[in-house]
Amino acid sequence: MRLETGNLPYDGFEQLMETSHEYPLDLEYSLPDYCADIQKILKCIVTPEVSSAAVLGDSLTVDGTADIRVLYLDAKGTTVRGFDTKKEFTWTVRVTGGAEGAAAVVRPCVQHTNCRAVNARRVDMHITLGFAVSVAAARRTDLTESITHESVETRAQSVDVTCAAGMFHHTFILEENAELQAGRPPIETVLRRAVQWKIDGVQVSEGQATVSGKACLEILYRPFSDELPPEKFLAEISFCEVVDCAGVDEAVSADVSVVSGECIVQPREDSVGEYTIFNIYLKPCLRLRFTRAGSVRTVFDAYATEGVLSVKYKPVTLEREMTQPPRRIAVKGNLSVPENDLERVVDLWCDGFAVSAFSEQESVSIRGKFTACLLYQNRDGRYGYTERLMDFNEAHPAQEDEKYSVSGGIAITRFSILDAGTVECTADVVVSERVRAVSAIRTVESAELDTGAACPGCAAAVYYASKGENIWDIAKRYSARVSAVKYHNDCTEDVLSEDRPMIICRK
Repeated sequence: MRLETGNLPYDGFEQLMETSHEYPLDLEYSLPDYCADIQKILKCIVTPEVSSAAVLGDSLTVDGTADIRVLYLDAKGTTVRGFDTKKEFTWTVRVTGGAEGAAAVVRPCVQHTNCRAVNARRVDMHITLGFAVSVAAARRTDLTESITHESVETRAQSVDVTCAAGMFHHTFILEENAELQAGRPPIETVLRRAVQWKIDGVQVSEGQATVSGKACLEILYRPFSDELPPEKFLAEISFCEVVDCAGVDEAVSADVSVVSGECIVQPREDSVGEYTIFNIYLKPCLRLRFTRAGSVRTVFDAYATEGVLSVKYKPVTLEREMTQPPRRIAVKGNLSVPENDLERVVDLWCDGFAVSAFSEQESVSIRGKFTACLLYQNRDGRYGYTERLMDFNEAHPAQEDEKYSVSGGIAITRFSILDAGTVECTADVVVSERVRAVSAIRTVESAELDTGAACPGCAAAVYYASKGENIWDIAKRYSARVSAVKYHNDCTEDVLSEDRPMIICRK
């Protein structure tokens, strides 16, 4: 006889893939006629921009563009110049575990760059891009919370879980003209640009979420005059986006991140014909993930006190997520200027930021690295460039069943000139950790009772139990009710605290 089971549907996020992917880019670039000859390459800045990351069937396809900007000294060696180009990329990777309804978050970085001047007009570049890939999907699992039959004893447990409320992607466009302050020299070329995204707040209402934040841009540009050094320009663009999110309400918890997409910064003329305006075009993507805190109860063991019960079990994985508040880590390091010849710092920035989490026994280690880049002038007014790889490692206690993922970026970069040969760089790194507490258990899938078969075990017996034994295991061995074993032995505990004889009476 097949028994009726009470099923409880549980909707949770299933992590289908969490891995890294490399993509090589090789290209040759010939300078256009309007660019000056190259004497020496100072720095090749590569910014990968992901335009789409789509899961179709069992494959993840990622499309994007690598923005490449090269800073170099002209033939005289006295002026910093630059050129930029773009290289499109696309790659596909197989998603295991069934990809229906899955969504991907892809965070790009630059792992390696080799840029050399073949001659004064041509540059050879070998670049390796890296991508941190996370693919998840909302999955429904049926859990058995009860078995309906008077002769069946069940053992259940309750687990705190995080329930999936929905995942949404929202791409939008920001466009603005940012004008130079009065007295700043006009723009000839954008040498470097970087954008950092900050989320100020998330307001969730019935069926939608309002996300507010800002894009913080850092621009280094070259003026028209060779006598003037490169200039730095900062701009902020605020945004407030309303995203339709079916199925969410005020009770959910929201996790929002921004993936930088296309970024274009171009000089524009003002009303008198001078290039004093930056036309800024940004196309980011908001990733919204909504969860609810909950608890589920599932039967993971059962037996019959009359007849023989055949039970089929299935393994399930339940997760409880916690997002730690963002925290700052100050990373310091010294950059050495050759020949102690520093006159002034032209620009200091950080490139190639990457961070990851590693579980080590009862702790988790947050490891990151980036390159501190210094553009400077020496006492003769000539320009130089130096850099240093900086890393950090922070460990804290963790539970064995916890899995960590981490994201972050550099919020502020500061410098201090210690002497003519040393510049101290301080970078405030902001990291956010997501902790997934994983419970691997089993639940009853089906149960059949043969009422015509005889129960195994004696109807009455004396069992000499040991300290630490579970009453459930003793009762199951003799097909007796747990309540009867406790009653006949004047026992209220589930686990015995001492060695003792136990009277077993099934009827």
